[in-house]
Amino acid sequence: MSSAATDHRSIWTFLNRAPHSLRYVEAGGVRTRYLEAGDRSNPSVILLHGTAGSLENFCANYDALSQNYHVLGLDLLGCGYTDKPDFDYRIADYAEHVRDFMDALGLETAALIGVSLGSWVAARLAHDFPERVDSLIALAPAGIVVDAEEEAAFAADVRKRRSSAVADPTWESVTTAMGRLMLNQDDLIDDLVAVRLGVYRQEAMKAAMGHVMAFTRGQEQLSKEEWAKLKLPLLVVASVDAPNMFLDNAYEIARVVQSAELREMRGCDHWPQFEQSEAFHQIALEFLAKHSRGKALTAAV
Repeated sequence: MSSAATDHRSIWTFLNRAPHSLRYVEAGGVRTRYLEAGDRSNPSVILLHGTAGSLENFCANYDALSQNYHVLGLDLLGCGYTDKPDFDYRIADYAEHVRDFMDALGLETAALIGVSLGSWVAARLAHDFPERVDSLIALAPAGIVVDAEEEAAFAADVRKRRSSAVADPTWESVTTAMGRLMLNQDDLIDDLVAVRLGVYRQEAMKAAMGHVMAFTRGQEQLSKEEWAKLKLPLLVVASVDAPNMFLDNAYEIARVVQSAELREMRGCDHWPQFEQSEAFHQIALEFLAKHSRGKALTAAV
């Protein structure tokens, strides 16, 4: 057997030992795709992906997290295979969708783990509805502005790459759109590109991408005063080998939020939960063990 065969990674090689189900639920009238793993009697942890992503962003994490937690990953509003209503989605809309998802599953509270946009949405939910969020882990954190010019330039670049990919969804265009996620480009495995390509080839996605990206046009971030009001346990992960806007954001959030803990990770960029999954699990599980107290489902789905 070749070393390539033994080293092969796919979404299924991460998931094939984790008992799980892939379902849809109506969340505030939005048909929402989600993956569920772990014992429902355990504290709940909700995984929130990044811009125009999907629940597969966390494929390397469901197994490890579900050993001790009730884990839920969803396709956010307009993303993945969740419904794509015809209006521009603001951060508050994404947050409301997550709250509706929790309501649909009977979850009073949960811990949240968010990557990039997911961390921003989680912070907005925690600010506006603090009683619903037990704790928050933020990876490649967004939603705070350290350098306004850099923020605007990055947002414009994301809009361009995602819009180009959905206008002409090919293997090459989607790979380019996802190119900044990994420090090591070999970690952008074919399965992740293939899933994103399938999502972007949906006819409904062509019209929806503008709605999905509407938040990037500015004035959506939490102010530093709003960040400072967060009192929940907050773990901020800084990818120190990727000196970019998100690293600056991580340090700034850790400075502004009194309850924040900062942990630095190496060998990763925008997706530390994938590139360095074992190191991430060690950090995340240690944090969750101290702070998760989410209530079990109050009703079966």
